[in-house]
Amino acid sequence: MATLKDVANLAGVSSASVSRILNNDLTLSVPQSTRDKVLEAAETLGYVKKKKKTSVSSMLVGIVQWMSAEDEAKDPYYLSIRQGVENYCFHHKISTLRCFASEMELARKLEKVDGLVCIGKFSDEARDKMAEICKNIIFLDMKLDPISNCFIVPDFRGALKLVTDYLAAEGHTKVGYLGGIERVDDSVYPDDRLKYFKRFMSESGIQSDPWIFQEQFTREAGYSMMKQILSMSERPTAVFAASDPIAIGALRALHEANVKIPEEMSIIGFDNIDEANYTFPPLTTVFVPTYEIGSTGMRMLHDAWKRNENLQPMKIVLPCYIINRQTTRTLPDAIEI
Repeated sequence: MATLKDVANLAGVSSASVSRILNNDLTLSVPQSTRDKVLEAAETLGYVKKKKKTSVSSMLVGIVQWMSAEDEAKDPYYLSIRQGVENYCFHHKISTLRCFASEMELARKLEKVDGLVCIGKFSDEARDKMAEICKNIIFLDMKLDPISNCFIVPDFRGALKLVTDYLAAEGHTKVGYLGGIERVDDSVYPDDRLKYFKRFMSESGIQSDPWIFQEQFTREAGYSMMKQILSMSERPTAVFAASDPIAIGALRALHEANVKIPEEMSIIGFDNIDEANYTFPPLTTVFVPTYEIGSTGMRMLHDAWKRNENLQPMKIVLPCYIINRQTTRTLPDAIEI
């Protein structure tokens, strides 16, 4: 297919002049003979001018989910990311094709997409497969090392530093951790929340090792893990839960054991899901910009498509912050329960 440069070479003028002549730019001051040569060259080469994208987008985006629909319903974290993507698409008239990484014939289903949004954790093999399907691709909530594609993640390091400083300022010297385990194929995906929790608690002189538990990111797991803490002879004065559903399950276990919150135990969640504002007492938690991760990722993908480009490999980190409600309090001393 002939290009502007081919037409310019045949007509003996610059590519910029060809573009302006073919777009009927009457402000360009050139002889009519030059215009005629350009038009003749374009006709000889069979040059077809590209249609400009209209304000109504015709982009088709594939949304590939790592988590199943059933698991997504239990943990709103990934649901919120997807809603950020889909709401951006709705407001910009972008068509979407939603599917799951485990589906058969994924490549065939996605073969006509103009961009791919991959939500969650994917194996190296799965990432390579999706990059072959579409080069304009972004991964949401997955850290890539080395940076082989564009990806967006929350600032777990900054979030756990905030949590540590917050609890230390309240006088806590014994803090537990309730987390979940995510798997990619048969391997455990490393959780930066736990890594930074251990680092910053140790640096702050806060004891945590006896009370670190990991199961799933669910209410049921939070309930189970808190029951284990309550069965121990020595308990922490505060607990950090790596998700709000875990924290909500833990709150139930504390209520059943008649442990006063926050007088006898403080608890901090992570995510700031809607339900966190309606627990009893309302849950202190870390706001994670999940919706913004989705909308920002989709906007970047859309902007690249409008420029007829693919997203370049890069890392984007969005900040988190603590929302102080009623499940934490300042201790006069580090109280042993």
